[in-house]
Amino acid sequence: MLTAAAEPVARPLHQRLAARIIGGADRLMRAGLRRMLMGQGVGPTSASELDALLLELGRYNDPEVLADPDRLLAPPPGRVRLITVARRQVTDGHAGHYSFSSTYRPFHPGYAQVYASYDRVDTVHVHAWEHTRPARASIVLAHGWGVGALRLHELEFSISTLFRELGLDVYFFVQPFHGLRRPSSSRFNGELHPSTDLVRTNEGFIQTCQDLRALIGAIIDRRGAPVGMMGSSLGGYTAALIASIEPRLDFVVPIMAPASMAGLMWDHGAGDPFRRQTEQAGMTRERFHHAWALHSPLSHQPKVPWERRLIVAAADDILVTPDQIDALWEHWQRPRRFTFAGGHILQIGRRAYIRELARFLAGLGLLPDTPRARAISAPLPVLAPAGPRTVMGLRR
Repeated sequence: MLTAAAEPVARPLHQRLAARIIGGADRLMRAGLRRMLMGQGVGPTSASELDALLLELGRYNDPEVLADPDRLLAPPPGRVRLITVARRQVTDGHAGHYSFSSTYRPFHPGYAQVYASYDRVDTVHVHAWEHTRPARASIVLAHGWGVGALRLHELEFSISTLFRELGLDVYFFVQPFHGLRRPSSSRFNGELHPSTDLVRTNEGFIQTCQDLRALIGAIIDRRGAPVGMMGSSLGGYTAALIASIEPRLDFVVPIMAPASMAGLMWDHGAGDPFRRQTEQAGMTRERFHHAWALHSPLSHQPKVPWERRLIVAAADDILVTPDQIDALWEHWQRPRRFTFAGGHILQIGRRAYIRELARFLAGLGLLPDTPRARAISAPLPVLAPAGPRTVMGLRR
């Protein structure tokens, strides 16, 4: 028997006004990112230049490399030692700043000399909140593009809640070319990575993967408990990539994560002189994605089990669009998914995804049996069925 499709429910006026404000903040950020990318040059302007570049990039997307990404994305054998930069006591444990030397070495011989000119990026910085006795689980956090300031991300990720209420040991990873790892030649965080330099961006993700996997090994050696990862925006993309290649990762929570960094940049470049010139040279969305296939989660099958994956999206996100979220969700065989109120910049419902994280981890048996953990991980009240996209609820 056929039934009529349900009519979409109009959003209340206050929600529509909020969506406009949220969208405005995202559009401003998008305009800033476009201006930043345009300032780095347009890349190849002729077919011959583009063909030569794509031939060079073949070292990153060779079928044998994509079939065995550990050839490039695994750190060298051995363990890294976390060096204590600073440490202070906090309730239930201590907060520390650790560092270690990156074991990454450039894969592209032409990039090696360029990389050698960058200071600071070869030292890995990690901020940690550790309990006196190891927690049931540790979580590694990765921040987004163009940021990296510790205080900002303490608020964004509700680190005090993760540590005190959820009882997790927390490790905040500073991405290459950001924060304390921003070279002195760089004008601002993220100027050099990711960027329109296709070689450097591939190399930047190789370094990111090697540094993070070395850190995960160090945390396991140090605490002896399961380690998961959560990241937002670029950090979400990074978390999804690590979940695709690192079998020791216990759970993963990518937040507002693109499935294809190339696809995201290409789509946002519609109408820009940069994209028009590259199109005239013969670049297409598909060729761009293939150039960066090594670090796209869509190129790999996830190592983290299905029930230990949680994808988080923002309802009014204009930067990481629904098609990007859907692509990762589909590729990962439709795991648990949550959408919170807000946009990419103004995450007004951010607290809701922290509660969803708590419910997710409680279901995996990774939270302590304490009143605070039980309170924040309490199940959502049962509501009437909603459509496929719900705000502050699961997509089923």
